[in-house]
Amino acid sequence: MCLIRDIFHLRVSPGPPSPPSNLECYRPCDQKDCSVIKCIWDPKPHPGAPTIYSLHWKPENAEDEHVTNGSSSDGLIHRENFVSHGNLRVWVQARNEFGSVNSQEIVIHTQDIIKPPPPTCVSIHQDPLEIHWSSICGELQLSVGLCDVRYRTKDHQNWIQYVYNLSSSFAVMEPQPNIVYEFQVRCQCDSSLISDWSASCPGKSAESAPIGEVDAWWDCGQLLSSFDCFLNWKNLSDSQARGYIRGYEVKFCYNNGTVQQMNVSTDDPSSLFLYDKMKWRLNLPLKDMSSVNVSAYNALGATKASPLPMPTSGKQANEPTIYLDMNEQNLTVSWNLPSKFFDSVKKYVVQYKECQPGNSFDWMKVDKNQTTAFFRGAFKRYTSYQVSLFAVSNFNEVSQLAAARGYSVQGVPSRVPSFGTSHFSGTGVTLIWEPVPSYNQKGVILYYQIGLNTQK
Repeated sequence: MCLIRDIFHLRVSPGPPSPPSNLECYRPCDQKDCSVIKCIWDPKPHPGAPTIYSLHWKPENAEDEHVTNGSSSDGLIHRENFVSHGNLRVWVQARNEFGSVNSQEIVIHTQDIIKPPPPTCVSIHQDPLEIHWSSICGELQLSVGLCDVRYRTKDHQNWIQYVYNLSSSFAVMEPQPNIVYEFQVRCQCDSSLISDWSASCPGKSAESAPIGEVDAWWDCGQLLSSFDCFLNWKNLSDSQARGYIRGYEVKFCYNNGTVQQMNVSTDDPSSLFLYDKMKWRLNLPLKDMSSVNVSAYNALGATKASPLPMPTSGKQANEPTIYLDMNEQNLTVSWNLPSKFFDSVKKYVVQYKECQPGNSFDWMKVDKNQTTAFFRGAFKRYTSYQVSLFAVSNFNEVSQLAAARGYSVQGVPSRVPSFGTSHFSGTGVTLIWEPVPSYNQKGVILYYQIGLNTQK
Protein backbone atom coordinates (compact mmCIF):
# COMPACT_ATOMS: atom_id res chain seq x y z
CA MET A 1 0.00 0.00 0.00
CA CYS A 2 2.87 2.39 0.82
CA LEU A 3 4.46 1.68 -2.57
CA ILE A 4 1.21 2.50 -4.39
CA ARG A 5 0.90 5.79 -2.50
CA ASP A 6 4.51 6.73 -3.38
CA ILE A 7 3.90 6.12 -7.09
CA PHE A 8 0.70 8.18 -7.02
CA HIS A 9 2.54 10.96 -5.22
CA LEU A 10 5.23 11.02 -7.92
CA ARG A 11 2.65 11.25 -10.70
CA VAL A 12 0.91 14.31 -9.30
CA SER A 13 3.94 16.08 -7.81
CA PRO A 14 3.93 19.81 -8.69
CA GLY A 15 6.22 21.28 -11.31
CA PRO A 16 6.36 23.46 -14.42
CA PRO A 17 4.60 22.29 -17.62
CA SER A 18 6.36 20.55 -20.48
CA PRO A 19 7.34 22.79 -23.44
CA PRO A 20 4.70 23.11 -26.21
CA SER A 21 5.61 21.32 -29.44
CA ASN A 22 4.88 21.34 -33.20
CA LEU A 23 4.60 25.13 -33.46
CA GLU A 24 3.59 26.36 -36.93
CA CYS A 25 2.21 29.66 -38.27
CA TYR A 26 0.33 30.76 -41.38
CA ARG A 27 -1.68 33.73 -42.71
CA PRO A 28 -5.23 32.57 -43.52
CA CYS A 29 -6.75 34.67 -46.32
CA ASP A 30 -10.36 35.49 -47.09
CA GLN A 31 -11.63 36.92 -50.39
CA LYS A 32 -9.89 40.30 -49.78
CA ASP A 33 -6.79 40.08 -47.62
CA CYS A 34 -4.64 38.10 -45.21
CA SER A 35 -4.82 40.29 -42.12
CA VAL A 36 -3.58 38.01 -39.31
CA ILE A 37 -1.00 35.38 -38.60
CA LYS A 38 -2.41 32.31 -36.89
CA CYS A 39 -0.09 30.07 -34.90
CA ILE A 40 -1.01 26.62 -33.61
CA TRP A 41 0.83 24.20 -31.33
CA ASP A 42 0.40 21.07 -29.26
CA PRO A 43 -0.02 21.98 -25.57
CA LYS A 44 1.42 19.79 -22.84
CA PRO A 45 -0.04 21.10 -19.57
CA HIS A 46 0.93 19.72 -16.21
CA PRO A 47 -1.92 17.57 -14.83
CA GLY A 48 -1.55 19.01 -11.34
CA ALA A 49 -1.71 22.78 -12.07
CA PRO A 50 -3.57 25.13 -14.47
CA THR A 51 -1.37 26.28 -17.37
CA ILE A 52 -1.46 29.64 -19.20
CA TYR A 53 -0.12 29.85 -22.76
CA SER A 54 1.15 33.01 -24.43
CA LEU A 55 2.38 33.63 -27.98
CA HIS A 56 5.63 35.63 -28.35
CA TRP A 57 7.27 37.16 -31.45
CA LYS A 58 9.72 39.80 -32.56
CA PRO A 59 11.40 40.80 -35.83
CA GLU A 60 14.41 38.66 -36.58
CA ASN A 61 17.00 41.40 -36.04
CA ALA A 62 15.23 43.35 -33.29
CA GLU A 63 14.98 43.10 -29.54
CA ASP A 64 11.42 44.41 -29.17
CA GLU A 65 9.32 41.51 -28.05
CA HIS A 66 5.55 41.25 -28.47
CA VAL A 67 3.25 38.93 -26.61
CA THR A 68 -0.41 37.97 -26.69
CA ASN A 69 -2.36 35.50 -24.61
CA GLY A 70 -4.07 32.84 -26.66
CA SER A 71 -5.97 29.68 -26.02
CA SER A 72 -4.24 26.49 -24.97
CA SER A 73 -3.43 25.54 -28.57
CA ASP A 74 -3.47 28.64 -30.82
CA GLY A 75 -2.97 32.41 -30.94
CA LEU A 76 -3.16 35.36 -33.37
CA ILE A 77 -0.70 38.07 -34.44
CA HIS A 78 -2.71 40.96 -35.86
CA ARG A 79 -1.71 42.90 -38.98
CA GLU A 80 -0.55 46.04 -37.14
CA ASN A 81 2.06 43.98 -35.32
CA PHE A 82 4.05 42.67 -38.30
CA VAL A 83 5.30 43.84 -41.70
CA SER A 84 4.15 42.14 -44.90
CA HIS A 85 7.63 41.18 -46.12
CA GLY A 86 9.90 40.30 -43.24
CA ASN A 87 11.09 37.58 -40.90
CA LEU A 88 9.64 36.96 -37.46
CA ARG A 89 10.98 34.87 -34.62
CA VAL A 90 8.07 33.13 -32.91
CA TRP A 91 7.77 30.94 -29.82
CA VAL A 92 5.17 29.89 -27.23
CA GLN A 93 5.52 30.09 -23.46
CA ALA A 94 3.68 27.80 -21.07
CA ARG A 95 3.43 29.00 -17.46
CA ASN A 96 1.90 27.73 -14.24
CA GLU A 97 2.45 28.56 -10.56
CA PHE A 98 5.62 26.44 -10.43
CA GLY A 99 7.44 27.98 -13.38
CA SER A 100 7.47 28.59 -17.14
CA VAL A 101 9.00 26.95 -20.20
CA ASN A 102 9.34 28.01 -23.86
CA SER A 103 8.74 26.02 -27.02
CA GLN A 104 11.39 25.72 -29.70
CA GLU A 105 11.66 29.02 -31.61
CA ILE A 106 10.81 29.15 -35.31
CA VAL A 107 11.61 31.81 -37.93
CA ILE A 108 8.89 32.64 -40.47
CA HIS A 109 8.72 34.97 -43.49
CA THR A 110 5.40 36.78 -43.36
CA GLN A 111 4.85 36.62 -47.14
CA ASP A 112 5.76 32.95 -47.55
CA ILE A 113 3.19 31.78 -44.98
CA ILE A 114 0.17 33.18 -46.84
CA LYS A 115 -2.50 30.46 -47.09
CA PRO A 116 -5.16 31.23 -49.72
CA PRO A 117 -8.73 30.01 -49.33
CA PRO A 118 -9.73 26.88 -51.27
CA PRO A 119 -10.46 27.38 -54.98
CA THR A 120 -14.01 27.46 -56.37
CA CYS A 121 -15.39 24.94 -58.87
CA VAL A 122 -16.47 26.83 -62.00
CA SER A 123 -17.84 24.04 -64.21
CA ILE A 124 -17.77 20.31 -64.86
CA HIS A 125 -18.12 18.96 -68.39
CA GLN A 126 -19.52 15.47 -68.94
CA ASP A 127 -17.82 14.28 -72.14
CA PRO A 128 -14.94 14.27 -71.50
CA LEU A 129 -15.35 14.38 -67.72
CA GLU A 130 -13.47 17.60 -66.96
CA ILE A 131 -13.47 20.01 -64.02
CA HIS A 132 -12.54 23.72 -64.14
CA TRP A 133 -11.82 25.91 -61.12
CA SER A 134 -10.66 29.40 -60.15
CA SER A 135 -8.57 30.77 -57.26
CA ILE A 136 -8.38 34.25 -55.71
CA CYS A 137 -4.66 34.70 -56.19
CA GLY A 138 -5.35 37.65 -58.50
CA GLU A 139 -7.51 39.40 -55.90
CA LEU A 140 -4.65 39.03 -53.43
CA GLN A 141 -2.28 40.56 -56.04
CA LEU A 142 -0.41 37.30 -56.28
CA SER A 143 0.41 35.08 -59.25
CA VAL A 144 -1.48 31.82 -59.65
CA GLY A 145 0.55 28.82 -58.53
CA LEU A 146 0.03 25.09 -58.99
CA CYS A 147 -2.96 23.06 -57.85
CA ASP A 148 -3.71 19.48 -56.79
CA VAL A 149 -6.86 17.46 -57.52
CA ARG A 150 -8.23 14.37 -55.86
CA TYR A 151 -11.35 12.45 -56.88
CA ARG A 152 -13.40 9.36 -56.12
CA THR A 153 -16.61 7.69 -57.23
CA LYS A 154 -19.74 7.95 -55.14
CA ASP A 155 -19.33 4.35 -53.93
CA HIS A 156 -15.90 4.93 -52.36
CA GLN A 157 -15.31 6.53 -48.98
CA ASN A 158 -11.60 7.02 -49.59
CA TRP A 159 -10.12 9.23 -52.29
CA ILE A 160 -8.84 6.92 -55.01
CA GLN A 161 -6.67 9.28 -57.03
CA TYR A 162 -4.41 12.29 -56.54
CA VAL A 163 -3.08 14.43 -59.39
CA TYR A 164 -0.51 17.17 -58.76
CA ASN A 165 0.91 20.33 -60.42
CA LEU A 166 -2.18 21.42 -62.36
CA SER A 167 -3.25 24.94 -63.37
CA SER A 168 -7.00 25.46 -63.74
CA SER A 169 -8.57 22.26 -65.13
CA PHE A 170 -8.35 18.49 -65.04
CA ALA A 171 -9.92 15.69 -67.13
CA VAL A 172 -10.41 12.07 -66.05
CA MET A 173 -9.04 9.71 -68.65
CA GLU A 174 -11.46 6.85 -69.47
CA PRO A 175 -13.86 7.30 -66.53
CA GLN A 176 -16.41 4.65 -65.68
CA PRO A 177 -19.54 5.43 -67.72
CA ASN A 178 -22.56 7.07 -66.07
CA ILE A 179 -20.90 7.28 -62.65
CA VAL A 180 -21.00 10.25 -60.26
CA TYR A 181 -17.49 11.43 -59.39
CA GLU A 182 -16.56 13.81 -56.57
CA PHE A 183 -13.65 16.23 -57.02
CA GLN A 184 -11.72 18.40 -54.58
CA VAL A 185 -9.05 20.97 -55.46
CA ARG A 186 -6.38 22.85 -53.50
CA CYS A 187 -4.07 25.57 -54.83
CA GLN A 188 -1.22 27.86 -53.86
CA CYS A 189 -0.25 31.39 -54.98
CA ASP A 190 3.36 32.10 -55.93
CA SER A 191 5.43 30.60 -53.13
CA SER A 192 2.57 30.63 -50.60
CA LEU A 193 1.35 27.70 -48.58
CA ILE A 194 -1.15 25.43 -50.27
CA SER A 195 -4.83 25.95 -49.44
CA ASP A 196 -7.13 23.49 -47.76
CA TRP A 197 -9.17 21.18 -50.00
CA SER A 198 -12.23 22.75 -51.59
CA ALA A 199 -15.76 21.54 -51.00
CA SER A 200 -16.67 18.45 -53.06
CA CYS A 201 -17.69 19.15 -56.65
CA PRO A 202 -19.86 16.34 -58.10
CA GLY A 203 -19.88 15.47 -61.79
CA LYS A 204 -21.40 12.59 -63.74
CA SER A 205 -19.59 10.88 -66.59
CA ALA A 206 -21.25 10.26 -69.95
CA GLU A 207 -23.38 7.21 -70.70
CA SER A 208 -22.21 4.26 -72.75
CA ALA A 209 -23.87 1.16 -74.17
CA PRO A 210 -24.63 -1.51 -71.53
CA ILE A 211 -22.47 -4.61 -71.27
CA GLY A 212 -22.86 -8.14 -69.92
CA GLU A 213 -26.07 -10.12 -69.80
CA VAL A 214 -29.32 -9.80 -67.91
CA ASP A 215 -29.48 -12.24 -65.01
CA ALA A 216 -32.78 -14.03 -65.74
CA TRP A 217 -34.21 -17.12 -64.05
CA TRP A 218 -37.35 -19.17 -63.66
CA ASP A 219 -39.63 -19.54 -60.65
CA CYS A 220 -41.32 -22.86 -61.23
CA GLY A 221 -42.75 -23.38 -57.77
CA GLN A 222 -41.94 -26.63 -56.04
CA LEU A 223 -42.68 -28.81 -59.06
CA LEU A 224 -40.90 -28.30 -62.37
CA SER A 225 -43.99 -27.92 -64.50
CA SER A 226 -43.85 -25.49 -67.43
CA PHE A 227 -47.39 -24.42 -66.61
CA ASP A 228 -46.26 -23.12 -63.21
CA CYS A 229 -43.12 -21.26 -64.35
CA PHE A 230 -42.76 -17.49 -64.05
CA LEU A 231 -39.98 -15.46 -65.64
CA ASN A 232 -37.82 -13.24 -63.38
CA TRP A 233 -34.78 -11.07 -63.98
CA LYS A 234 -32.60 -8.68 -61.99
CA ASN A 235 -31.50 -5.12 -62.68
CA LEU A 236 -28.10 -4.69 -64.22
CA SER A 237 -25.43 -3.39 -61.87
CA ASP A 238 -24.32 0.23 -62.38
CA SER A 239 -21.06 -0.96 -63.93
CA GLN A 240 -23.03 -3.03 -66.45
CA ALA A 241 -25.87 -0.58 -67.16
CA ARG A 242 -23.44 2.31 -67.88
CA GLY A 243 -26.45 4.58 -68.31
CA TYR A 244 -30.19 4.83 -67.67
CA ILE A 245 -31.84 1.54 -68.63
CA ARG A 246 -34.89 2.52 -70.64
CA GLY A 247 -36.38 -0.95 -71.00
CA TYR A 248 -36.02 -4.65 -71.70
CA GLU A 249 -36.61 -6.73 -74.83
CA VAL A 250 -38.09 -10.14 -74.00
CA LYS A 251 -38.37 -12.81 -76.70
CA PHE A 252 -40.43 -15.96 -76.04
CA CYS A 253 -39.60 -19.10 -78.02
CA TYR A 254 -42.34 -21.77 -78.00
CA ASN A 255 -42.00 -25.50 -78.56
CA ASN A 256 -43.86 -25.26 -81.88
CA GLY A 257 -41.35 -22.75 -83.25
CA THR A 258 -43.45 -19.64 -82.66
CA VAL A 259 -41.58 -16.54 -81.45
CA GLN A 260 -43.22 -13.68 -79.54
CA GLN A 261 -41.49 -10.43 -78.63
CA MET A 262 -42.37 -7.99 -75.83
CA ASN A 263 -40.94 -4.59 -74.91
CA VAL A 264 -40.94 -3.70 -71.20
CA SER A 265 -40.55 0.03 -70.49
CA THR A 266 -38.91 0.88 -67.18
CA ASP A 267 -40.81 4.18 -67.06
CA ASP A 268 -44.25 2.73 -67.80
CA PRO A 269 -44.22 -1.06 -67.46
CA SER A 270 -47.24 -3.19 -68.32
CA SER A 271 -49.49 -4.37 -65.51
CA LEU A 272 -48.32 -7.89 -66.35
CA PHE A 273 -44.98 -7.14 -64.71
CA LEU A 274 -44.15 -6.77 -61.02
CA TYR A 275 -41.10 -4.74 -59.97
CA ASP A 276 -39.63 -4.43 -56.47
CA LYS A 277 -36.75 -2.00 -57.31
CA MET A 278 -34.35 -4.92 -57.72
CA LYS A 279 -36.12 -7.69 -59.64
CA TRP A 280 -38.70 -7.93 -62.41
CA ARG A 281 -41.31 -10.66 -62.65
CA LEU A 282 -43.72 -11.54 -65.44
CA ASN A 283 -46.86 -12.26 -63.45
CA LEU A 284 -48.15 -14.70 -66.05
CA PRO A 285 -47.41 -18.44 -66.01
CA LEU A 286 -45.68 -19.70 -69.12
CA LYS A 287 -46.24 -23.08 -70.74
CA ASP A 288 -45.18 -24.86 -73.93
CA MET A 289 -42.04 -22.73 -73.83
CA SER A 290 -38.58 -23.84 -74.95
CA SER A 291 -36.57 -20.76 -73.99
CA VAL A 292 -36.66 -17.00 -73.36
CA ASN A 293 -34.22 -14.23 -74.28
CA VAL A 294 -33.97 -11.04 -72.20
CA SER A 295 -31.82 -8.01 -73.07
CA ALA A 296 -31.59 -4.52 -71.53
CA TYR A 297 -31.12 -1.31 -73.49
CA ASN A 298 -30.30 2.34 -72.89
CA ALA A 299 -30.03 5.29 -75.26
CA LEU A 300 -26.75 4.04 -76.74
CA GLY A 301 -27.21 0.30 -77.16
CA ALA A 302 -28.33 -3.01 -75.69
CA THR A 303 -26.85 -6.04 -73.96
CA LYS A 304 -26.37 -9.34 -75.70
CA ALA A 305 -29.44 -11.56 -75.43
CA SER A 306 -28.65 -15.07 -74.25
CA PRO A 307 -31.25 -17.87 -74.26
CA LEU A 308 -32.66 -19.08 -70.95
CA PRO A 309 -34.05 -22.59 -71.51
CA MET A 310 -36.81 -24.11 -69.41
CA PRO A 311 -35.46 -26.26 -66.57
CA THR A 312 -36.02 -30.00 -66.34
CA SER A 313 -35.97 -32.36 -63.37
CA GLY A 314 -33.33 -34.58 -64.93
CA LYS A 315 -32.41 -37.37 -62.50
CA GLN A 316 -28.76 -38.21 -62.11
CA ALA A 317 -27.26 -41.60 -61.45
CA ASN A 318 -25.58 -40.23 -58.33
CA GLU A 319 -27.77 -37.44 -57.09
CA PRO A 320 -25.79 -34.81 -55.16
CA THR A 321 -26.66 -33.78 -51.63
CA ILE A 322 -27.03 -30.14 -50.60
CA TYR A 323 -26.51 -28.86 -47.07
CA LEU A 324 -28.14 -25.80 -45.53
CA ASP A 325 -26.88 -23.53 -42.75
CA MET A 326 -29.63 -21.00 -42.11
CA ASN A 327 -30.63 -18.28 -39.65
CA GLU A 328 -32.84 -15.20 -39.86
CA GLN A 329 -30.19 -13.13 -41.66
CA ASN A 330 -28.14 -15.58 -43.74
CA LEU A 331 -28.43 -18.75 -45.79
CA THR A 332 -25.34 -20.76 -46.74
CA VAL A 333 -25.81 -23.57 -49.27
CA SER A 334 -23.10 -26.14 -49.96
CA TRP A 335 -23.02 -29.30 -52.06
CA ASN A 336 -20.71 -32.07 -53.20
CA LEU A 337 -20.69 -33.45 -56.72
CA PRO A 338 -18.86 -36.28 -58.48
CA SER A 339 -15.95 -35.09 -60.60
CA LYS A 340 -17.69 -36.26 -63.79
CA PHE A 341 -20.18 -33.40 -63.40
CA PHE A 342 -17.50 -30.78 -64.06
CA ASP A 343 -16.88 -31.91 -67.64
CA SER A 344 -20.33 -31.00 -68.96
CA VAL A 345 -21.38 -28.22 -66.56
CA LYS A 346 -20.92 -24.53 -67.43
CA LYS A 347 -22.26 -23.10 -64.15
CA TYR A 348 -24.63 -23.81 -61.26
CA VAL A 349 -27.71 -21.93 -60.13
CA VAL A 350 -28.77 -21.99 -56.48
CA GLN A 351 -32.32 -20.90 -55.72
CA TYR A 352 -34.42 -20.50 -52.59
CA LYS A 353 -38.15 -20.00 -52.35
CA GLU A 354 -40.60 -19.59 -49.49
CA CYS A 355 -42.83 -22.66 -49.44
CA GLN A 356 -45.86 -20.80 -48.12
CA PRO A 357 -47.41 -18.13 -50.34
CA GLY A 358 -45.05 -15.16 -50.24
CA ASN A 359 -42.61 -13.07 -52.21
CA SER A 360 -39.39 -14.49 -50.79
CA PHE A 361 -37.56 -15.82 -53.84
CA ASP A 362 -33.99 -15.36 -55.05
CA TRP A 363 -31.27 -17.10 -57.02
CA MET A 364 -27.54 -16.97 -57.59
CA LYS A 365 -25.42 -18.18 -60.50
CA VAL A 366 -21.98 -19.50 -59.56
CA ASP A 367 -18.92 -20.88 -61.32
CA LYS A 368 -18.79 -24.63 -61.94
CA ASN A 369 -15.78 -24.98 -59.62
CA GLN A 370 -17.68 -23.44 -56.72
CA THR A 371 -19.52 -25.59 -54.18
CA THR A 372 -20.91 -22.93 -51.84
CA ALA A 373 -23.40 -20.08 -52.22
CA PHE A 374 -24.23 -17.40 -49.65
CA PHE A 375 -27.47 -15.40 -49.44
CA ARG A 376 -28.17 -12.46 -47.19
CA GLY A 377 -31.82 -11.76 -46.47
CA ALA A 378 -34.63 -11.60 -43.95
CA PHE A 379 -35.73 -15.20 -43.47
CA LYS A 380 -38.95 -15.63 -41.53
CA ARG A 381 -39.15 -17.68 -38.36
CA TYR A 382 -41.02 -21.02 -38.43
CA THR A 383 -41.29 -20.78 -42.23
CA SER A 384 -40.19 -23.45 -44.66
CA TYR A 385 -37.87 -22.56 -47.55
CA GLN A 386 -37.11 -24.86 -50.45
CA VAL A 387 -33.54 -24.62 -51.74
CA SER A 388 -32.78 -26.08 -55.17
CA LEU A 389 -29.55 -26.69 -57.06
CA PHE A 390 -29.54 -26.53 -60.88
CA ALA A 391 -26.83 -27.20 -63.45
CA VAL A 392 -26.46 -25.27 -66.71
CA SER A 393 -24.65 -27.45 -69.24
CA ASN A 394 -22.24 -26.41 -71.96
CA PHE A 395 -25.15 -26.90 -74.37
CA ASN A 396 -27.22 -24.40 -72.35
CA GLU A 397 -29.54 -27.05 -70.92
CA VAL A 398 -30.88 -26.51 -67.40
CA SER A 399 -31.59 -29.44 -65.08
CA GLN A 400 -32.40 -29.66 -61.40
CA LEU A 401 -29.86 -31.71 -59.44
CA ALA A 402 -31.13 -31.61 -55.86
CA ALA A 403 -33.49 -29.87 -53.44
CA ALA A 404 -33.79 -29.53 -49.68
CA ARG A 405 -35.96 -27.68 -47.18
CA GLY A 406 -34.78 -25.54 -44.31
CA TYR A 407 -35.92 -23.20 -41.54
CA SER A 408 -34.24 -20.14 -40.10
CA VAL A 409 -35.78 -20.88 -36.69
CA GLN A 410 -37.88 -23.94 -35.79
CA GLY A 411 -40.74 -24.13 -33.33
CA VAL A 412 -43.32 -26.58 -31.95
CA PRO A 413 -45.68 -27.83 -34.68
CA SER A 414 -49.45 -27.48 -34.49
CA ARG A 415 -51.61 -30.42 -33.43
CA VAL A 416 -52.73 -33.00 -36.01
CA PRO A 417 -55.91 -31.65 -37.69
CA SER A 418 -57.78 -34.98 -37.49
CA PHE A 419 -57.22 -38.45 -36.03
CA GLY A 420 -59.39 -41.58 -36.06
CA THR A 421 -59.76 -45.24 -36.92
CA SER A 422 -60.77 -46.85 -40.19
CA HIS A 423 -60.88 -50.49 -39.04
CA PHE A 424 -61.31 -52.03 -35.59
CA SER A 425 -61.21 -55.74 -34.80
CA GLY A 426 -60.38 -58.00 -31.91
CA THR A 427 -56.83 -58.38 -33.10
CA GLY A 428 -55.94 -54.97 -34.41
CA VAL A 429 -56.89 -51.43 -35.24
CA THR A 430 -56.06 -49.23 -38.24
CA LEU A 431 -55.36 -45.60 -37.35
CA ILE A 432 -55.52 -42.71 -39.76
CA TRP A 433 -54.67 -39.02 -39.31
CA GLU A 434 -54.24 -35.91 -41.42
CA PRO A 435 -50.64 -34.68 -41.57
CA VAL A 436 -49.86 -31.25 -40.20
CA PRO A 437 -50.07 -28.78 -43.14
CA SER A 438 -46.75 -27.34 -44.23
CA TYR A 439 -47.74 -23.82 -43.11
CA ASN A 440 -48.30 -25.13 -39.53
CA GLN A 441 -45.30 -27.45 -39.25
CA LYS A 442 -42.94 -24.68 -38.02
CA GLY A 443 -39.97 -27.00 -38.53
CA VAL A 444 -38.89 -30.38 -39.85
CA ILE A 445 -41.37 -33.08 -38.69
CA LEU A 446 -39.16 -35.86 -37.35
CA TYR A 447 -41.94 -38.37 -36.51
CA TYR A 448 -45.53 -38.77 -35.31
CA GLN A 449 -46.00 -40.29 -31.85
CA ILE A 450 -49.01 -42.48 -31.05
CA GLY A 451 -50.18 -42.97 -27.46
CA LEU A 452 -52.02 -46.14 -26.42
CA ASN A 453 -54.32 -46.53 -23.40
CA THR A 454 -55.13 -50.22 -22.85
CA GLN A 455 -57.72 -49.58 -20.13
CA LYS A 456 -60.32 -48.05 -22.45
